Amino acid sequence: MSALSSIPSALLKIVICSSVLGPHLFGRLYYYKTMGFISFVHRNTFRLHENPTMHPEKPERLAAIDRAVAKSGIGSLLINTTPCAASENDLSIVHSPSYIEQIEEAAKRARNENKLIQLDSDTFMSQQTFEVAKLAAGASMTAIDTLAKDDISSSFVAVRPPGHHAMSQRQMGFCIFNNIAIAANYARKHLGHKRVLIIDWDVHHGNGTQDIFYDDPGIFFISMHQYPHWPYETGWLDEVGVGEGKGFNLNIPLPPGTGDQGHLRAWDSIIEPVSHEYKPDIILVSAGYDAHQSDYMSNQNVTTQGFGMLAGRLQKLSQALDIKTACFLEGGYHTEALAESVVATLNALAKAPSQIEEEESITADQAPEELESRLQLLRKQFDQYWDCFK
Repeated sequence: MSALSSIPSALLKIVICSSVLGPHLFGRLYYYKTMGFISFVHRNTFRLHENPTMHPEKPERLAAIDRAVAKSGIGSLLINTTPCAASENDLSIVHSPSYIEQIEEAAKRARNENKLIQLDSDTFMSQQTFEVAKLAAGASMTAIDTLAKDDISSSFVAVRPPGHHAMSQRQMGFCIFNNIAIAANYARKHLGHKRVLIIDWDVHHGNGTQDIFYDDPGIFFISMHQYPHWPYETGWLDEVGVGEGKGFNLNIPLPPGTGDQGHLRAWDSIIEPVSHEYKPDIILVSAGYDAHQSDYMSNQNVTTQGFGMLAGRLQKLSQALDIKTACFLEGGYHTEALAESVVATLNALAKAPSQIEEEESITADQAPEELESRLQLLRKQFDQYWDCFK
């Protein structure tokens, strides 16, 4: 139990009204009684994972986020949470034992040979990567655990390496272990969640998460990404799931040049209505920020304010459904844009729905007709599974 949760409501009202307290404590008390705190799961250890010098996925990403959070003043509403590493048994709720062993052996080679080990075209193992990746996976479980506390309304997991491209038996796209998939299975196994909604707004298709849950009706996976774009073999709207998982995998392939307007349009016309119909009991978000207009890893045109508006819609959705949300850092390689967008997300998660103002989208789309055509095709593709699209 937190110190604040032990304060009786009547006394708390007196304390809040007291002019003796400064604005910092006032903010914490007011937020606690209206919404709940944000669990901010991070640790400097995540900077120990190394890539080649010019690699975009670098430790400075997290350093920039820490500086921006400290500068923003949002820290008074964050509960700094230190994660514990996942065990190999924890990892096995998503990844095969042979794959876990393969990654451990690569780390041993990195230590013995005192060099980076290249696993594929863009994924590397350094001497510390295995331990850091286990800590990132553990952070995902820590985020789920914190949501069980009454005074925590949401979690944000600021870790590296990212995870949404990793499959059960394969690393990919800078990712070693699939952090959000581990969180989803952990939430089901240990906290009894039955209907988990995963929303992925990274600019790249969350192919690893899709692959892991493609036949699983207990996970509804929605990926909103640039298409065509890497990974080129997945991400189109006809990938709907297989077996019992049909209808529970929904891709929103956005044309290159899509801005705030198109991303919000996709949320309002696709994600919002189907989420209400699905009625999840928890929302997990693969929060990548590489669709930012300043990010060189994409051709999209989302602004920092646009990410704030997406997060505002996420907050309104979670409050409307009366459930909690955890966000997991994925991509975002322009460090300043990444850091500012994370702060914009945290600011939105810190607000009650009544405090979230409707804003005009800032950037338009280069191909609005193509976008609308794809959204119409998507609704037609899924109207056999979801009444909201009929």
